[in-house]
Amino acid sequence: MPSYYDWNTALIEHVTHGAPLGSTVYLEVSEDTLERVGVQRWGVPGDGATWAGDFLAAVQESAVRAGRVDVSWMHGGDPQGWPLGVAFLGAMVLAASQMQTDVAAAVHERNYFRRLGGVLGVGVGSQGRPPGLPVGEEEPLWAAWVRFLRARGFDSTARGGEGPQRFIRYPISQSLVSAAERERLMRVFAERAYPAGWDGETVTSRLRADGAPSVKVRELLQRTGSAAEDVQSALLDVLQAFHASGGAAGVSAALSARQLVAGLYRDEDWRGDVVFSLFPRQPRGVRLADLVVEVRGVLTELRVERPGFYQPFGEVRPEELSVGTRFPVVGSAFVDALVLPAREFWLLRPDPDNAGMFASLGMPGVGERVVLLLAEPLLADVRRFREEGLLGWAGEPVAVGAGWVELRDVMVTGNHWAEVPAGNAGALHDALRPAGGVSVHVQGGVRTQRAGAYLVGGAPAVSVSSFFSEAFLTVCRGGREIYAGPVVPGEEVVGVLDEVGEYELTGESRGVRAVRLVSVVPWEALRVAAAAVTPDMGVDVGTAVVQGAQVFAK
Repeated sequence: MPSYYDWNTALIEHVTHGAPLGSTVYLEVSEDTLERVGVQRWGVPGDGATWAGDFLAAVQESAVRAGRVDVSWMHGGDPQGWPLGVAFLGAMVLAASQMQTDVAAAVHERNYFRRLGGVLGVGVGSQGRPPGLPVGEEEPLWAAWVRFLRARGFDSTARGGEGPQRFIRYPISQSLVSAAERERLMRVFAERAYPAGWDGETVTSRLRADGAPSVKVRELLQRTGSAAEDVQSALLDVLQAFHASGGAAGVSAALSARQLVAGLYRDEDWRGDVVFSLFPRQPRGVRLADLVVEVRGVLTELRVERPGFYQPFGEVRPEELSVGTRFPVVGSAFVDALVLPAREFWLLRPDPDNAGMFASLGMPGVGERVVLLLAEPLLADVRRFREEGLLGWAGEPVAVGAGWVELRDVMVTGNHWAEVPAGNAGALHDALRPAGGVSVHVQGGVRTQRAGAYLVGGAPAVSVSSFFSEAFLTVCRGGREIYAGPVVPGEEVVGVLDEVGEYELTGESRGVRAVRLVSVVPWEALRVAAAAVTPDMGVDVGTAVVQGAQVFAK
């Protein structure tokens, strides 16, 4: 039986694996999550057993002594330096995920701690909390989890609340889609025949159009920016679970195969012609090895290029953009296909690792120039958006074939999207609509192999983009403020990232805030890349192969 320490490590890896650096992380733990983690790490449980039950037994054995909760030993780290309290926090989130919410989508403190007491097997004491867990005792564990994530380039979503909600808001904030909400969503997917080949953005847009099945889902659909991307990922997970297991839960759902979703990677060949490749997204929380995709008879092994994404490969034909396509995956019990979803548009952001390239890398920020690939029927609405002062672009639309055109140097120029009807471009209207009207950008610098980190002495400049004429920038290193002052939107600020450390950059304008995390590392952090001899290249000199300026021993 896996120990508490095994589960602690498993949950940390589950929620961080496949997450792009700089993204937000949820410690989302449900019974389905535990079954999936257990099956992938330790196989199918014995007859009548469940991994959720195993997890609870491990937590109770280590966190409960003589009928009282004891978290005093969890304030340190394991031999890797990973916080020891994550499995206990996972049990707190599990209790929140099992609760029904009221009509206002609220969870009451007394009901929550009664549920937590049941999860821990201790009931509730005189303070209305599990015995041995006085008010606020768990908060340092949440703080340690936040510090751990930020030190690794992630942003935690764990937040406390106000008043009586202060401490229960932490676990509640981690449960994006509760068990009850999953059931409601699956009923919608069944009634309205949502197909398996959609991506998260399409699912979210269709739910907005069809109407949310609950107050909680309605609130999720209203989120913007990186928070909206988290919602899209969670809703896609529910849709894929629905199709993979026919709405079943538990071990059967954990054993069911899912699909990888591909975006687009845009390049230009030597003639200047645009070429689109498949850009598969790494599934979050799933460790997959030796995945091979068959694309038009050619087998390609998927290799991780950067956290969150596999290397682009193959070629996407223009006629495939409207109808989407599905390619079989071999060699995995957990993934059976790579899907390029059918869409009416693609927003392609600049690739920070490759100048001149554009890719499906999330939602663009304020002041960012992107490539907009769209089906011609949407062009009239996009031109109307430009006439209304919402966006602009350079040059004329460029035809790429099969009824698709490309707009280049597209930038959102207005923040009054709510005042302009979407027309026939509802999903595109949602995607282009900026989150709040302020963004923090970094320009230049020397990046390491760990995307998102920069070398000391080669750190980037910082700027704040806003629709307003004034902005304010705050820079914190290791939780300590080192710079704070007004800035001119769009103008670069240099010299604020000149030491090794984890930085939090906060831009603010008219009460709207945006946060970006940046890591600056020493030169010693550079990995020595393993050199490989390219077949049929170089000169064989007997005991070695000379390839360019490099000599490889045979």
